[in-house]
Parts: sequence; C-alpha cells; structure tokens
Amino acid sequence: MAEAKWGAGSWVIGGHRDRFVDYHESPALETKLRRLAKDKRIKGVEVICPYENIDVPVIREVLKELDLKVMAVLASGINDFAFKTGGISRGSESVRLKATQQIVEAAETALALDCDMVNVWPGQDGYDYAFQSDYWVAWDSMRTSIREAATAYPNLKFALEYKPYEPRAASALPSVYSALLLCQDIGLDNVGITLDFGHALLANESPAQAAVMAAGYGRLMHVHLNDNHGRFDDDFLPATAHIIETLEFFWHLQRAGYDGWLSLDMSPAREVPEDAVRWSLDALEVLYEKARTLDRAVLESAIEHGDSIAAWDHLLKQLMK
Repeated sequence: MAEAKWGAGSWVIGGHRDRFVDYHESPALETKLRRLAKDKRIKGVEVICPYENIDVPVIREVLKELDLKVMAVLASGINDFAFKTGGISRGSESVRLKATQQIVEAAETALALDCDMVNVWPGQDGYDYAFQSDYWVAWDSMRTSIREAATAYPNLKFALEYKPYEPRAASALPSVYSALLLCQDIGLDNVGITLDFGHALLANESPAQAAVMAAGYGRLMHVHLNDNHGRFDDDFLPATAHIIETLEFFWHLQRAGYDGWLSLDMSPAREVPEDAVRWSLDALEVLYEKARTLDRAVLESAIEHGDSIAAWDHLLKQLMK
C-alpha cells in the first residue's frame, strides 16, 4: 500500500479574501515556499501560472534548498479579464487560442521546474444566464483546447479540475462524470482528473465514489484536500465538516492503489496559515493511518451484502480505539 505523499498549493499561505475583507496578503512565491517548507511533511508544492510571475531560475534554487518538488503547475485564467465570459470553451477562436496559450505556458513552466503535471481548472468557463452559452460549441472548444495542449506535450499529464459553479453560476465542467466524458472523448492517456474533495461535495457527489470512478477509468491523476458544508467552496481545513467521508475517501484511494500526491487546497482566512497546515496534516495522517488499519475483509463483506450496520459496527469499534 502506497505511503501518503503530502503537498500543498502555494495559495495556502496567502491571498485569502472574500467580498468584504482581505485576510492575508499574498507574499512572493519564494516566501510562500519557505513558509510551507517549515512543516517537513510537505514534500510537494503547486504553483499558479501565470498569476505568480514565476522566476524559474530563482524558484529552482529555492526548491533545491528546501528539498521541495513541484507537483503541478496550475493553469488558471480566472484573473485575466479577457476570459470573463470563458476561455478554452469560447467560440471565439482568438480568445480560445489565448486561453490555450496559458495552458501551454503552464506546460513550459512545468518542464522548466522538473514537474510532470499541469492542473487545468477552467474556472471562467461556464455561464450565468439562460441563452448565454452555446453548450455544444463550448464543449467542443474545451475539448479541442485540451487535446491540442496534451498532444503538444505528450510527456506531461494534464489533470482536469472540475467544479459545479463559482466563479460562474454554472461551470462547463461541473462533475466527475463530465470530466470523465471529456477525458474519454479526447482519448489521450495523458489527460486525467484532479479530484478536489470540496468540489465533489458541491457537485452533490460522494468524494469517495467520485475518486473510485476516476480511478476505475484510469484517469485519477491528482487529489486536492479541503472541506466545506456543501453550499460554497470555502476551502476549509480538511476533515473539519466531513471527517467520516474523508476516512472513506482515503480507504477507497488505498483500495484503488492510488500513489499520487495528496495536496492541501485550503484558504485559512482567519487562521495562521502555518498553524492550519500543521493541524491539517496532523488530522489527515491520523485518518490515513486509520483507513489503513480498517479490516478490509470485514468492510468488503459488509459492502457486498449491503449490510450498513456491520460496516458501521466495525467503524465504531475502530474509531473508539
């Protein structure tokens, strides 16, 4: 069974705000990395391109000094006003190509940082009103954009991060099933899925079931850990609202043989970020190990027979130890 590989997004350290208050300023990327590396359990980091203005030679030296690896480069056009009504899903070829170029830039940055993954979150791709989107054109444009990038960089993985809404009222890639369809539609082995625990909750999915489906089709490439109450993408500390679901999530990841990164994707707005990282890893390590010690034969038998009481009898005994 694979050992857990813990990482975090650079944004965990700063840039936290809501519509009313800026809680933490966003420091320079080098500062973010140094603050994350204070917890020696963090071995991987995610960075955002082009938002963080990454100076590759400088960051390479910092990564070497801190013994950190870049897990993924996040291609995110949500901060670019040019994509306010969509990027890679736009019917306008000039806009679509500009958005695709940001994925290409992320891919080049990944290669320069010895990273093998580009995380694609099409946050501005979607719609807010009826009669605002040509749904098939949006799908076809998104499919074309991802295929072009993944074909151009066959040695990189392109992990699609789905989300049902926000910042748009409805997203063009809203669920694990839409992400799977897009992967299968594109038909390239280097296109897969980033399973964000909180996004699955927002999509009214079981995060464990979503992970199983993505893994079952060989498309689970990356995992983001956080939590929320199912209404908004709060990016709470993991396991603070859905502790049992997090345990189930880990159990199924282990059962599926997932050996990729487990990355903190949270916004500790009212907490000290370093304290939030420390607590999150403390909690997640306990849950990951607890998932490992659950009796697989007992649970698989209970699941096979649809016996929820037998499953929860075992869970209760293990949780009370």
